[in-house]
Amino acid sequence: MNSCNHKVITCKGAVVWKSGEKLKIEEIEVDPPKSTEVRIKMIYSSLCGTDVLCCNGFPKPLFPRIPGHEGVGVVESVGEMVKSLKEGDIVMPHFLGECGECPNCESKKSNLCQKYPLNFSGLLLDGTSRMSINGQKIYHHVSCSTLSEYIVLDENYVIKVNPRLPIKHVPFLCCAFTTGFGSTYKNVNIERGSTVAVLGLGGVGLGVSTFSTNSVY
Repeated sequence: MNSCNHKVITCKGAVVWKSGEKLKIEEIEVDPPKSTEVRIKMIYSSLCGTDVLCCNGFPKPLFPRIPGHEGVGVVESVGEMVKSLKEGDIVMPHFLGECGECPNCESKKSNLCQKYPLNFSGLLLDGTSRMSINGQKIYHHVSCSTLSEYIVLDENYVIKVNPRLPIKHVPFLCCAFTTGFGSTYKNVNIERGSTVAVLGLGGVGLGVSTFSTNSVY
């Protein structure tokens, strides 16, 4: 569904200017989405250890930058070729895209899409940024940068969320919870009566414990 809201938006974003510096809330500009992209108004964002590493220059020292890759929001506007999403949809941005056609997408062993990969370049797939401050581009974090009031991603990096889900819990599904749940599902042969040790009950630990207690019944 096409959108007519194709204007630059001025909003707030948490910007890290140099490696090791604290985040600063800045007024930034977010471009409208291109043809296959959507612009999302963020509602909630959670913090992952990878975001802390990002502020310290991992995996590349690209600054200024807005971290964040766990979040949930509502679609504010869409590009003219977007087919799977519309304005008002509740969505989860994700750092792993999916074309649904490449060997990795069709495999049950991997979801590392070859067409829409995990992107460490600090830019979107066309080699440009959708965020700027005083005319200076801001680098994205693994395509997402959820610590901004608005973000832009290709629709293949966006997952529509069932509105019945408690929306404030959705950000954990982006990375932490699914890391624990997925690794246990893929790599651990849990059977009825198994004893599972979970060291820590953050998002990852909760994913492990949830799968462990529900998978064999």
